[in-house]
Amino acid sequence: MYRIGQLARHVGASPDTLRFYERKGLVHPVARSEGGHRLYGEEALRRLNFINQAQALGLTLEEIRAMLRVMEEGRPPCADVRRVLRQKVSLLERRIAELTALRAALTERLRWAEAHPDPLCEGHDHCVYLDSTPT
Repeated sequence: MYRIGQLARHVGASPDTLRFYERKGLVHPVARSEGGHRLYGEEALRRLNFINQAQALGLTLEEIRAMLRVMEEGRPPCADVRRVLRQKVSLLERRIAELTALRAALTERLRWAEAHPDPLCEGHDHCVYLDSTPT
């Protein structure tokens, strides 16, 4: 059995984080000590390791909670994990495309600005490059 501080140190989190996870239904103490302290078992340790791994992959706490519910029902979460990971990959691919387009636009603007030096900008803090349209 782990007290909240011991468990927090073991998984590299703060006790406040564990209390937050408890309020969100992600982890549950199995008992209380005579002094009223929360006591957690090995299941909490496994859950917290799963939560850390899932968050490192970009899963939200709501997505993680849904997977934990499936596991609590005794069903393997594999199909849910695959579905969420497919969604994350798709979202990431869209974001990469957006960032690639942004990089291209910025590169084009920079090339135009470097090819069209403005003598009014030399030595001044303002610049009209962003107001001009590249040709």
